[in-house]
Amino acid sequence: MRYRTEDDRLRRLEAALSEGTITTTDEDGDPVRLTSSGLQLGFELLFLADDNGLKDASLLRPDDLPGDVAREAGLWSRAEVREEHGTAAIAVQELCRAITGGTG
Repeated sequence: MRYRTEDDRLRRLEAALSEGTITTTDEDGDPVRLTSSGLQLGFELLFLADDNGLKDASLLRPDDLPGDVAREAGLWSRAEVREEHGTAAIAVQELCRAITGGTG
């Protein structure tokens, strides 16, 4: 029989719960998990750029974004995106960083 400590159990639970998510932080520095690939946000940013007459969505500024979109773009700009999350997530993060001026 294998005995596990409470700490070991919590680590395994956290790993299971976070599988398939992207870790980031909110405005207060609290951990948040993103559960999407970011494509919906990416398209929203492209539509907003088009509505503002911009040829490149990276020319958007935080003030151009509605509150909920600005918050999500901030989350993505601070996310711990890795290659395994896919090219869409990487592209969305780069776009969000360009818009928010974030570096992660």
